[in-house]
Amino acid sequence: FADSKTSIKCLSIKGAGKTFLMNRNNLFTTGFIPDDLLEHILTFLDVKSLVDLRECNKKLLLAASNNSAGWAHHCKLIWSSKVIICSGARALLDTSNSNDSRMMKTQTNAMEAYKSSLVDAKARNEIKVDELCFDNSSDESGLVWSFRFKESAGLDWTSWDPWWNGKAARKVVFLRDGTMLQSHPEGRIVVKVHNRVPLYDVFSERVARRRGVEIEPPRIEMKWRFVSRPLDFPDRPQGAYIRVSVGGRDVPTYVIRRSPNGNWGFLMESCWGIYASFELAPHATATRSSRRRLRRTRNGSRWVNVGDSEGESGDEEIEQRERDRNVRQRINLFVEESAMSVTGYSQWREAFLYNVGAVDLPEGNDAMNAFNEAWHSLLQR
Repeated sequence: FADSKTSIKCLSIKGAGKTFLMNRNNLFTTGFIPDDLLEHILTFLDVKSLVDLRECNKKLLLAASNNSAGWAHHCKLIWSSKVIICSGARALLDTSNSNDSRMMKTQTNAMEAYKSSLVDAKARNEIKVDELCFDNSSDESGLVWSFRFKESAGLDWTSWDPWWNGKAARKVVFLRDGTMLQSHPEGRIVVKVHNRVPLYDVFSERVARRRGVEIEPPRIEMKWRFVSRPLDFPDRPQGAYIRVSVGGRDVPTYVIRRSPNGNWGFLMESCWGIYASFELAPHATATRSSRRRLRRTRNGSRWVNVGDSEGESGDEEIEQRERDRNVRQRINLFVEESAMSVTGYSQWREAFLYNVGAVDLPEGNDAMNAFNEAWHSLLQR
């Protein structure tokens, strides 16, 4: 197995009564590794390693793309911490695990499921009806949305909003018939039960008083619908905007976008309120901005809070405080008004029309003409 110059030409392996010769050029390739052993090895790799391995050669490309390379596990691992997974990715993963010969199964469906879920979460900012609604099927419950008013809505609304009073945010559901109800706080009368979840009219937990006597508050009916071209924003596909009516009057349009905290959820935001497809951070976590100064350390200069810079704190302790501060900032994204993208400035026309008594807010190609007519009409009064 070696020539006179002691350079290895090939290896002789004896086993089961047979002798196998492997060329030296194959020692650092996968050519001599059995397919089932290679598949088992690949299940120990992370996603980045699998992706890098696919670029080595054709055999590794096929092996690292195969369902048996552990892609189903990677899907379940990343999806476990996400709020919304697109239905197409779930369908691909189901076909990769199915033994039904009638289903179109390919050897790379699990990898495609992983990839398509990432692409969808990054590229799509429009929500689908099945993702929005609570009553998609009789035996399952869909999303429950957390809602709170913004400070710009005014004290008349924030003073009795649960979130602003240090409690869990209001929980609202969107139903396929275009109505909206709430599951928390509990109201006085159960309007509907879906999958054993009692639902109440939104805001029905309020206690109304007249001349010092507690009375049953009037019912506030809420409805929703998709719009594609509201007054203050550009034209976008269906699922990008939602128009909500409260007590028969349209309120400023909610703009839909992906949550920036990486959980693949959705936010719906207007100048006066915000819905989130996940639990909102409590108001108590909001921290006031503190003064910061540049502090010189042995690892260079860094910005620190004034309170943190006092004393003889070590660099590691300061770095940990900075990490904690960054985490608080990400959480407070849903607490502080400065982190919001839809303001009264960007949505002033719809807010103006609502405040002057408009019932239906204009939309579509003639929305601006309708606003101009309302504006001139008010000026002539």
